[in-house]
This record gives sequence, C-alpha cells and structure tokens, in this order.
Amino acid sequence: MKSELIIALFAILLAGVSAFAQSKDEETFKSLIKKMVDAQANYDPKALDEVFATDYIEISPKGEVDLRDQVLGFYKPEDKPPADKMTLMIEAGEHNIRNYGKFAIVVTKLDYKIVANGSPVPPRSIRCVVVFRMEKNSWKIASAQYTAIR
Repeated sequence: MKSELIIALFAILLAGVSAFAQSKDEETFKSLIKKMVDAQANYDPKALDEVFATDYIEISPKGEVDLRDQVLGFYKPEDKPPADKMTLMIEAGEHNIRNYGKFAIVVTKLDYKIVANGSPVPPRSIRCVVVFRMEKNSWKIASAQYTAIR
C-alpha cells in the first residue's frame, strides 16, 4: 500500500514537472516568434541570425523558397524604407503549439499594420507555420511558411 502511494505521488510530481517544462517551452516559442517579427519589421538581420537555426529555410507568401542567407540579405538595414515614408508593426497571436520534444510546430496569425506616406494601409494578416528545433541546447527557428489570409 505504501509503495503504491509513493508511485502515485511520483507520477503526479513527474506530470507537474512535464507541464512546467511544456509551459516554459511555449513561452520560449512565442518569444522567439516575437523576436523574429520585430527583427523583420526593423530590418535587423543580426537579430534574425540569433533566432534562426543554421539551416533555416522559409516559404514566402509568394510561394518562393528562400534559404537562410537569402532571408538575412532581404533585411539589410540600408533597404529599410525611411520612417517618414513607411512604418510597419507586426503582431503575432492565435498561437497553436505542438511540442514534440526535440522539435515543435507553431501555427500563428501575424497581423500587419502599415502606415505609408502618413496614411494607414488596410490591415493585412497571414498565417505562419513556424518549425522549431533544438540547436546547441536552445530552441531555434528552423523554418517558416507564410500563407495569406483572404
């Protein structure tokens, strides 16, 4: 009887530790997505370099396949539109997270708020599938696929 109680308590403890780790990972995934979209909006390839896996690959909203170096090259600071011509804010929400231990998939909605030449552009949203994997004991974004919401 006593051993059954110890086993039950041990199982409850393990479940609690697992739930805590899962919750911590989910916050990490959301944080990395936020860092990614902030870096995109600010044309900051150094910040993208920090969150991308070494073999990062993405499928753009146009359906083009872009390798890591191509993506980083797209966000060169000198290519950022002047702030008086365009501002961009990207918000990530509606996270649907599946964590499989060594990799995870997050489907999120990205809302784009753009002001061009002083006038707001109608808001746009896309779905983004983000794949995470462990690299050197930390989560990194391995790939992303962007799909327009019509």
